[in-house]
Amino acid sequence: MPSSASAPPVIILVETQMGENIGMCARAMLNCGLDQLRLVRPRDGWPNENARATAAGADSVLENATVYDHIDDAIGDCQRVLAATARQRSLRIPGLDLREAVREVVEATPPPKTAILFGPEASGLGNETLSRADRLVHFPTNPDFPSLNLAQAVLLFGWEWRQSSSLESATISSPDLPATREETNVFLTRLEEALDNSQFFLTPERKPNMLRSLRAFVTRSNASHEEIRMLHGVLTALIKD
Repeated sequence: MPSSASAPPVIILVETQMGENIGMCARAMLNCGLDQLRLVRPRDGWPNENARATAAGADSVLENATVYDHIDDAIGDCQRVLAATARQRSLRIPGLDLREAVREVVEATPPPKTAILFGPEASGLGNETLSRADRLVHFPTNPDFPSLNLAQAVLLFGWEWRQSSSLESATISSPDLPATREETNVFLTRLEEALDNSQFFLTPERKPNMLRSLRAFVTRSNASHEEIRMLHGVLTALIKD
């Protein structure tokens, strides 16, 4: 039978432009039994009456939604982060289609706390946000017309999650839970400080891209809590006087 890995994931909407779309996403979520909604810098602020008007009764999702100023705070307690994107990106993050991505998490044991990121309606997620994900999720739509609106994408994800969670399947064993994003971020902050102190970044204009690449590398490794602790120890040994 499915493990407790099928616990509902967190839906994170990043810089959503219209309150109406947040409401429709809440409706789609509750259709599939999902109720954990987080918002990162919604353009029109929060709470938003336009969201309530389109939620069609999914008020409980909106009332319990939490708002964040930064993506790192929104994913801090999560151990797996998926990111929905329709475009190929330069970051070397593994890409899976929707069903593969969902089953990978549903079948994992111990069960990781999982979030999926959805970007702004007009532009989608940028590389800075995508570098926080360990999997990019692609929706296998008609290649001649791949356009999905935000609520449709949330509904498809929620439906696939609900279906996969109800299936009997073998589990993918892992000896330890992945580190939370907060734990990973603390290590990356220490690493950046150490690299600054050692004058690793010889050209300041290249530093942001290099940091994004480092973040993507560490994130996609899906390091466990114990492995992040080990990396802290390695860093401490390297920076000793």
